[in-house]
Amino acid sequence: MPNTHLSGPFILTKARFYDKFVELTHDQSQKFRTIIHSINHEELLAITLRAFKGAQLRVASILSVAKRFADLNGTLPFEVSACLYKNFLKATARDTGIYTKITFAEYLYYSIHYENCKETYNAETLIPTIYNPAQPFGRVLGGHIALEIVLLTICQANARRLNETEWLDTSPDMDCHTHIMHILLRNQLLTFEDVQEEFERIMLYVSGFVLDTVRTLSSRQASAPPPDQTH
Repeated sequence: MPNTHLSGPFILTKARFYDKFVELTHDQSQKFRTIIHSINHEELLAITLRAFKGAQLRVASILSVAKRFADLNGTLPFEVSACLYKNFLKATARDTGIYTKITFAEYLYYSIHYENCKETYNAETLIPTIYNPAQPFGRVLGGHIALEIVLLTICQANARRLNETEWLDTSPDMDCHTHIMHILLRNQLLTFEDVQEEFERIMLYVSGFVLDTVRTLSSRQASAPPPDQTH
């Protein structure tokens, strides 16, 4: 029997770990989704534009993280590192375009061009900090999953706006992410506290980022001169 008083790296049963993971992702992601679903189309387009740069950078970063898993072959059995590598690529297939027709970055790009948007943004991106090669695995995965939820939510909101159906039921691959973290926990390469801390940091940052975008857009519209009614 596992010791129920232990936590973090001592979570050894997949069921208990999965329950904790789902609880974490559900609680934080719902707050972000509520914000996205309550904004109007123009605000959504502005946020999409600001997310575009990050979505592009994410593909290269994901491949570098996959390489980190492959490189664990020096400290873990080959079968274990191969399993990590395979599961991570499967979980990120939407980004890399391995199993689907279109990537996050492409979808965001096409969404922008369905309508003209006057605003252009050069927003700072979280990608370098999330996927930094020196970042502990727990923080990488926590930030990665949070960012995946953010991009999926934007894609789903755009899909509703464009009357597309392909993205409406898409969700992060919880099984793959759970399996990856369970292996890393078991081999003491990750702590769940790191996952949770980075996940919450990214979700809070992005929620503030979205609200700031909406406020900026609203203030610009409020200060714009009224349209000329003369003929």
